[in-house]
Order: sequence, then C-alpha cells, then structure tokens
Amino acid sequence: MSADHLAAAATVVAHQSVTLTELQGLFDRMDFDLSDILDREQRVSDGLDTVESELDAVRARLRALGVHVPAPTVGVPSAEPSGRPRYAVPLVPAGGDFDQLTRLAEARLDLLGVDLTRDPIQQVIPHDQMTGGLRAYAAEHGDVSWDKTDWAVVLFAGAVATLLDIVLVRVPRDGTFLGKEQKGSPLTKWLQDRDRGRQIHKQFFKKFEKLAKVSYDAPTTAATGGLVSGMRPDTHRLQSFGHDPALGFLVGVADLMHGTGTYIDSVGNPVRVWPGADPVGLISALLTQVRHLLSDVYTPAGLQPPFFTLLQLGQVDSPFALGPSGVRVPWTDVARHMYTHGYDLRHFFTMGITPGIVSAIIRGYWLLDSYATGGHREQRKREHAKLTSMLLLGHTIATSGTLLKTGLVFGMNPAALNYNQLLAMAPATIAWVKEAVARDHRINRALERQWEVLLDTGPS
Repeated sequence: MSADHLAAAATVVAHQSVTLTELQGLFDRMDFDLSDILDREQRVSDGLDTVESELDAVRARLRALGVHVPAPTVGVPSAEPSGRPRYAVPLVPAGGDFDQLTRLAEARLDLLGVDLTRDPIQQVIPHDQMTGGLRAYAAEHGDVSWDKTDWAVVLFAGAVATLLDIVLVRVPRDGTFLGKEQKGSPLTKWLQDRDRGRQIHKQFFKKFEKLAKVSYDAPTTAATGGLVSGMRPDTHRLQSFGHDPALGFLVGVADLMHGTGTYIDSVGNPVRVWPGADPVGLISALLTQVRHLLSDVYTPAGLQPPFFTLLQLGQVDSPFALGPSGVRVPWTDVARHMYTHGYDLRHFFTMGITPGIVSAIIRGYWLLDSYATGGHREQRKREHAKLTSMLLLGHTIATSGTLLKTGLVFGMNPAALNYNQLLAMAPATIAWVKEAVARDHRINRALERQWEVLLDTGPS
C-alpha cells in the first residue's frame, strides 16, 4: 500500500473513530434522557393514581348529597414542533466509494480542528487506546522504536571503536609523513615482525612455493615483456589481480585456467599478459590459488587487503598529497604508497578491531536486553530491523571517526584510513535496507489481509 493510500486510510480511520465516539456519546445521552423520562413518568403516574383516588372519594360524597358530577374528559395537549432535532446524529455514509469517504473524513476532521498534516489517528484516539494498539502492534510485528539506552549503546560503540582506531590501529608502521613522525600500530608491528614472519613462513607455508607456481607472478616490467609499466618487486603483488585475497579467486583462477596474467600498469590500465604457462583445470587452479596466497602471506611484502587492487584502476583523483608540494595524486599512487608502507593483509586484520568492536557491543547488548525482557527467538526475528539500524548507525559513527582520525590526528596520511571499517559499511547498509523492505512487506501483507477481512464481512 502506497504512502498516499496509507494517509487516506488513516484519515478515514480517524473519522470513523470520531464518529463512533460521537455515536457512543449520543447513545449515552439518549440512555440518560430515557431513564430520566421513565423515572419522571413513574412519579407522575404515582401522583395521578393518588389524585384519582381522592377524586373518586369526592365524587362519591357529592353523589351522596345529590349533586350531579359530570364524567371526566381526557385531553392530550398539543406540542408544536421546534424544527430542530433533539439529537444531532452524525453523518454515516453508506456508499462504497472510498475516495468520497476520504473527502468526507477530511472535511469533518478539519471542522473538528484536527491537523491533517500529522497522523490524525494519534490526535483523536484516547491515549490508553493508542497505547494498547501500539502494544498489540509491537507484539505482532516487533517493537523497533529506540529508547535512551539504545542510543547510549550505539554512541558508546561508535566512540569506543573510534578510540581503538586512533590508539591501537593507528598506521601500519612507524615512520614520517610530510615531515611528521607517526607511531605505527603495536599489533600490526607484532604481526609483521620479520623474524616471526620468517619462522611462520618456513614452518607452515614455504612448502607451497614449489607446489603453487602461477602465471600471474611476474615481478618486473621486463618479466611482462614491457607490457605492464611500473612493475617492480615491492608492488608486483598489488598490481596483480591474482594476488588479491578476494578478486584472486575470480581473476586469478581464470588466469591459471588460461595460462595468463592480469595486471594493472602504472597509469591504472588493466593489462593481460600471456607468459606461456600451461592452462590447468578448475580444481587444480583453485588449489594452486589457495596455496600461492598462503605462501605469500608471511613474506615481507605480504598480500594486499581484499579488493584493494581495484583502487589502482583509472586515474581517479584522491584527496591526498604524498609530498611537501601539496599536489594531490590519483588513487593509483595512493594505493601503492599505502601498500609499500605496510598496508597489507596483516594490517587489515588489525583494522578489523574497529568494525568488530561495534558489532560485538551492539549485538551483545541486543542479546542481553532480549534475555532480560524475556524475548524469544521469534520476537528477536520480528525486531531484527531495529538491530540492523543500530548496527548501521554504529558503523556510520565509526566510519566518521576513521575519517576524522585520518584528517585531524594523522595529518591526511592515507595509511591511517581504516579500510576494514569502510568495507563494513556495505554489508551493514545492505542488511538494513533488506530488513526494512522485508518488514514493510510483512506489515503491508497484514494490512491487506485485514482490509480483505473488512471487505468480506461488510454489507453486501
């Protein structure tokens, strides 16, 4: 049902409520008047009976004295009609034209001083009845309204996530950016420790190096026959789609199956190279892809974060300047600067603290509040739209926090951006939209069923 139809229905319902209230008042008045009339009639009847008895006694004595008494005559006084009805009965249309009913309702409510720009139902229905209706509505469709505690929890989650982003996530490594010393993340420093990484690589992943030769691992421009400009050993993984932890399972597997390599050159153009490798089947390509990525995780350069390769496409302007000149450079250069300064998959795990703490605080509160109020699984399912809206706002606050962190705390150092938090906005937004649409659909279906019931049980 559209918004216009819902507004018209609300107006009609408000008008019907006012009409029913007036009819109830009319019946109450008529019942009172009728009771009063009957009581007065009874008193008059009793008085008349007494007078009639006394008159009979007088007539009997007069007849005994020989006085003739004429027979009594009964007369009914006439009453002139006043021209105005004693009871003003409200108009109740009997037709089936909904548009006409809507116009009548709007005119009637306007005369009563009801503001039609706001929900008329809330203005005409008594508070206790409205409260009962909202309670029944929440029981059937779930209560998605926010109270002060909900707001406090969401704001707290966003603030804690921002604080951890500034204090713990920071930037990947200690270094200098535009002449200012900046301390890196202690957690990323631990994950990227060369001695620890060398030991882990040797113990778990080095055996994959010989088993996972791939066709998209050219380290230099020369190795691609000069087709991919700007290729060098410290950026060749970032410039290769196959090394992307997410895109690699699409483009990288396709490269293995065709014996090709797909790269991005120094100006952001995708380039496909045929190095002469033998194509392999799908299962072999998937196994090789997994092994090769594992073999590169704990090398000094590491792997780029998921989908990070896409930032190099084209020559899209960025808001960042990487030198003292202040000239802003395209995202292609920004992405490579970030990657060569430690912005890899291991730092991506560190950045996951921020969206993780938002989700943990809000979801934890959601479950505890549900258990405390006796909510069951079906009730939580009906109210899932509230959870998704809380998560969306929490992630929005954390995303705003990482933007402020990058601009104000770290002086527009792009490595301070929390890429994991930026990615978290997409599923949070999709989940909120999906749940909101599903909830509206459920409510509309319930309204349609009620309209069908009303139409079926109405006058034929």
